[in-house]
Amino acid sequence: MTDSIPQITLPRKPHYRTIDQEIDFFELFRRIEPQFENCFLLESLGEDGDRARTHVMGFDPATLVHATDMNQLMVTDTRTDEVTYYETSNAYNALRELIPQDVIARQYCGGLTGYIGYDSIRFFEPTLDIKTSDQFEAFKFGIYRDGLLLDKMTGQITYFYYEEDRYDQVIEILQQPQAEPGAIEVEFYDDGMNEAEHAEAVDRARDDICAGLIFQVQLGFKSHYKVKGDTLQIYQKLREVNPSPHMNYIKFGQQRIIGASPELLFRLQQGEMETYPLAGTAKRGANQKEDQALARTLLNDPKEIAEHNMLVDLHRNDIGRVAQFGSVKVRNLMDIKKFSHVQHISSEIGGSISYEEDMFSALAANFPAGTLTGAPKIEAMKIIDDLEPEGRGPYGGAVGHFGFNGDCAFAIPIRSVFVNGEQGYLQTCGGNVYDSNAKDEYKEIQRKSAAMKQVLSSFEVPSK
Repeated sequence: MTDSIPQITLPRKPHYRTIDQEIDFFELFRRIEPQFENCFLLESLGEDGDRARTHVMGFDPATLVHATDMNQLMVTDTRTDEVTYYETSNAYNALRELIPQDVIARQYCGGLTGYIGYDSIRFFEPTLDIKTSDQFEAFKFGIYRDGLLLDKMTGQITYFYYEEDRYDQVIEILQQPQAEPGAIEVEFYDDGMNEAEHAEAVDRARDDICAGLIFQVQLGFKSHYKVKGDTLQIYQKLREVNPSPHMNYIKFGQQRIIGASPELLFRLQQGEMETYPLAGTAKRGANQKEDQALARTLLNDPKEIAEHNMLVDLHRNDIGRVAQFGSVKVRNLMDIKKFSHVQHISSEIGGSISYEEDMFSALAANFPAGTLTGAPKIEAMKIIDDLEPEGRGPYGGAVGHFGFNGDCAFAIPIRSVFVNGEQGYLQTCGGNVYDSNAKDEYKEIQRKSAAMKQVLSSFEVPSK
């Protein structure tokens, strides 16, 4: 046990080396993933794939950093498996002491990549005590000092590094034969709530709304699976079935977060912050005309519009907590974003970060997304904790990276499956207001989870 957290020192700029051989970026990751205990892939696909020009992958970080409680930060040396425990007043804030934020780079240049669980709210609101996960730590990151970048505009793959050059290792992996998919078996166990139990939870939430405790709350439940084998196949299928602007495959040993998130939680780039709340859902039509009719109905639904505006207000206030005075703007209000199985009402909110803040405090101010809690946020989270039978784990938290250059980007881990060993689950929730109908809300949850359930069912084996 030690009290002093040493900060990583790096050159002010990374080194870059181009990969001249032609290879699909995902195919390269298929060759990398089986060889390393810890790795990640972040992609931006689908109709909104222009949200990120650069795809990123990293592998085999020398260091992992994670926490399970407020006062202890754990740092693991992956080469020796030695764990160092640091006593601290706040494990999340201690991340600031660990990595630099002054590397000169306009794009991803390494840093902390991983996830922040929904229950990490206790690092930001110490009085809020909610259920934790027994499968995932509160947060977990790899410290990646090198990695691979794909420029989608040019198709160029670039390797970057600071001190240790592993370019030759990358080329050696690239030249290996195409990786053959491994066997995978998926078995559905059960849902955390049946329709009657969900309806009872909705009724209890309406009582809290009528009592004036909240205006809206996001309630949902888990679907449990047994997942055995090559989980990268799930991600590959998800890329085909539900390409989304925030695709992710995060691997920490036996833990996997595999997602096709449509929703950015928070991005800070060159001092500018942005978030894109999604609230209001309709199914996709059979053709463009039906799609437009459903979108028109959605944008003229008083309940959906009131709910969306309320959450836009919440997100605007969250960004305002860490923004320069007068800089917060709602840049786009109530667009329609279309995905494989659903379409959502979306807005864009931005602002310039205050000179007194940084990426860690800015993310904390916006965590978790109001679209995954309700409003007011803290009271809604208390009600969620009371009504949902299990802790959410990473679901509804954040997945992405804090960069050595002081920029960060995190999506909300929804439309995702979370695996630890052979235990897996997905979760979906729906927004409940005073005039919500439990049957409609249950159908909305089914629509939102349809893409992931379609993917998992394609690997299902008969129950024994």
